[in-house]
Amino acid sequence: MHFAQRSRWKKAIEVQLVAYGEEMLELKPKIELKITRFYGYRKRQLDKDNLYGACKPLIDAIRGFKIIPDDTPRHIDLYVEQEKSPDKSTFVQINAVEI
Repeated sequence: MHFAQRSRWKKAIEVQLVAYGEEMLELKPKIELKITRFYGYRKRQLDKDNLYGACKPLIDAIRGFKIIPDDTPRHIDLYVEQEKSPDKSTFVQINAVEI
């Protein structure tokens, strides 16, 4: 993906985090970050490498809000899962817990 397109995509994700997210917390120590992708009607599961790769802009946006200090393995333990959506819509759930 071109860097300008990735930048626009990251900005759009940041807007969604502010609009639909709850209160933003700033977490400093090591973080367990669990991202769950719910896929809906006429969608299919991603394979593991594409699933983790698709989360990169989201993780960059979370880092941009300083919820996590950095996205290196030293700072976060990342877990990405996917499940069939109960209401046929596609959305993402993010859980961040200090370790």
